[in-house]
Amino acid sequence: MYEHVLGRAEIGPGKKVLDCGCGAGRFARMAADRGARVAGIDAAQQLVAIAAKRVPGGDFRTGDLEALPWPDDAVDVATGFSSFQFADDKIRALIEAGRVSRDLVVVVIPARVPESGIAAVFKPLFPLFPPEALESMKHSGMFALSQPGELDDLLAATGLVVHDDDEVDCRVRFDDTDTAVRALIGAGPTQLAIHRSGAHTVAQAMHEALTPFIEPGGRVTLPAWFRAVIARTENER
Repeated sequence: MYEHVLGRAEIGPGKKVLDCGCGAGRFARMAADRGARVAGIDAAQQLVAIAAKRVPGGDFRTGDLEALPWPDDAVDVATGFSSFQFADDKIRALIEAGRVSRDLVVVVIPARVPESGIAAVFKPLFPLFPPEALESMKHSGMFALSQPGELDDLLAATGLVVHDDDEVDCRVRFDDTDTAVRALIGAGPTQLAIHRSGAHTVAQAMHEALTPFIEPGGRVTLPAWFRAVIARTENER
């Protein structure tokens, strides 16, 4: 998916890129390797610290997607890989991305959720979450914008004009089940289930959920698709 966006958004030398919800900075590192000047923001201070080490020349900050600490037209491209759907006020977050970008806003969300191996793995964990967390995740969670028309309505409300809209096959592969559990259990929302039900119970449920995706030899492959929407801002037009 990162490679897809780097190509479609023509990210390269001279481009300024802000990754909203940058996490540990993998996309920022890939953009920097193409010659772009990069910045990133995330709510998790520890992840921002990792991103800053990964891209020493980048501008990484801890903060809120709904109040980006950059001036208008600060970058050429603002990206959000499975991040905008976690905002409480999604329209505000997208408006902010459009404000700081003079050209493009890229929104990536999960697609084809009923067929997604990622969704299939997390669904059995739902009973382990606090009830209030499950209710909150309906509004602000991984799949909060994945229903047909939801993202389109939000983009229309922000004035962003869709330029490119693709569905990308992004199968997730792990060498074995233990590696898959270790990776997936680290997801932010999963911590809510761990706090309520315990790490061992959550890990055991995830092991069981991964069983249908184990291939001969023990490798785990989760089918997954993502929708990548590239929109132009009012600033550019």
